[in-house]
Amino acid sequence: MTVDSSLVAYLLRVFVALAILSLCAFFLVRTFRGKTQRAKDGSAVKLLTSLPLGKDVFFVVRCGPDVLAFTLGAGGACLMGRWKYEEWLDAQGAEECPPREG
Repeated sequence: MTVDSSLVAYLLRVFVALAILSLCAFFLVRTFRGKTQRAKDGSAVKLLTSLPLGKDVFFVVRCGPDVLAFTLGAGGACLMGRWKYEEWLDAQGAEECPPREG
């Protein structure tokens, strides 16, 4: 039983294309993983806490050097307050927010 040479060529091209896509995906994941780990040093957006209030949700979010408190719901978003991160820590009576484990 002989295999058609066009079928072999087609399967070889598919294999090469999959190998190239796999390598590209591997390098993209490595690149973006490094950038997101570098962004965790305080320059990125970080959710500090959230609280459901009926149909709305109250969020406290750290955005770089600022802390924002706002509600978000079907009626839109409403900014409740904005503080510098250092002022927020002083008001909380802590030097640094403890990391969550688990």
